[in-house]
Amino acid sequence: MRIKNKFANLIFNKIDFLIRLLYCKFPMLSKLLFWKLYSSDFKKLDKQFEKMKKTITKNGFDFSGKVCLELGPGNSYINAYNLLMNGAKKVILIDKFPRHLKTKKQKEFFRKELDYIKKKYNLSELFFIRNGKIRKQYIEFIRADLVDTHFKEKVDFILTVSVLEHVKKVEKVVTKLSKILKKNGMMYHWIDLRDHYNFSEPFLFYKYSKRAWEKYLTKEGVSYTNRLRYDDFLKLFKKYGFKILNQKIKRFPLNLKKMNQEFENKNNLDVGILEVILQK
Repeated sequence: MRIKNKFANLIFNKIDFLIRLLYCKFPMLSKLLFWKLYSSDFKKLDKQFEKMKKTITKNGFDFSGKVCLELGPGNSYINAYNLLMNGAKKVILIDKFPRHLKTKKQKEFFRKELDYIKKKYNLSELFFIRNGKIRKQYIEFIRADLVDTHFKEKVDFILTVSVLEHVKKVEKVVTKLSKILKKNGMMYHWIDLRDHYNFSEPFLFYKYSKRAWEKYLTKEGVSYTNRLRYDDFLKLFKKYGFKILNQKIKRFPLNLKKMNQEFENKNNLDVGILEVILQK
């Protein structure tokens, strides 16, 4: 969420403890008031996919005949569609907290995504759709925690977009990714390291202790953000055998009057976005 009005921004940040607490304790109210937060922008995701594909291709990767996995697709299949249209053999989608419930709004959202893909690739029919339904031989959706999921075969490519910052046990997930990715396989991660409460104040959450943050101000499946920093993620990737092929970071002003001691001695605290391509 982004608050543009300066006065509203000030008030919103002053009472952020209360709002975060209510958001966690009353998730149904949160979804009612902030329903747009749970819906993806597939046009934006599509543009991001094209940028990612360009970088991946430059690093010698071809999607043709590959088995791909997207972790945390939310309510959008746009990346899966694009992967298939670029030659992928199959796409596996895994989400512990899926957003694509069978509501009228979601059905309309899916229809718009499919119409968009048809127009993009100039097609009247899509090979992965039959009688209006997704063919499971091309797209498999698994509602589960990645860590608890068993794979019959390893995958060639792994994709996440604004997902890893919401994972509670990040090291276990990275360990699992290392196990299921084939040797020389690649991963692309777009990680939003900012405080999602108010993007106008991207590091507001630095003021809270770990205990307050974990117990009162965030909840897995509703608003959880792990607060791992840029250096933490790079350390994890290297620990589990991933080579960094390409990375882009975006820094934001670090204007804080208060910071918890947990963050005082950490470096690169102004990094708000990490985009990275890794190879096994």
